[in-house]
Amino acid sequence: MEEITLKQKIDSLYDEKHPKEKKKEYRLGGKGRLSKGKLKRGYIIVQKIDENKNVSFEKQQIDDSVFKTKDDNYHAVSKEEILFYKGKPMVIQPSIKLNPYQPTGDNEVFGQKYVQAKMLKDFIKKKGRGAGWIVWLLIIGAIIFGINYISKNGFNF
Repeated sequence: MEEITLKQKIDSLYDEKHPKEKKKEYRLGGKGRLSKGKLKRGYIIVQKIDENKNVSFEKQQIDDSVFKTKDDNYHAVSKEEILFYKGKPMVIQPSIKLNPYQPTGDNEVFGQKYVQAKMLKDFIKKKGRGAGWIVWLLIIGAIIFGINYISKNGFNF
């Protein structure tokens, strides 16, 4: 029979009392999380790298292969540049470049037409329906005038 030494007994008691800590898994901040609804609407996670080497996360919607960051810069994206983090689409975007980081190569020219088209689309705004409320005001005014006229004069025209 093997005898258990005093040190082994102390070590086993210590391990029972103090279990090993589990390493925490890295999680993106609140701005870097996407819900299922936003995934269906075409949103991606953008890891933006600024000129001063600060990194921030944003949720942006892809429209015509172009997305617009919060600092009003347009960037083109293709399917080769979209990476996946835990099943969610993600793009690593240096703020001074037109296109995101691409692990297979570096092509800066392909997205210029898309960016120009998106900028023109955002620049040309649709006319609002501003005159519609004026028409409704005129109709309501005419109704109020008619009610006052009838109540004072009766139905004698």
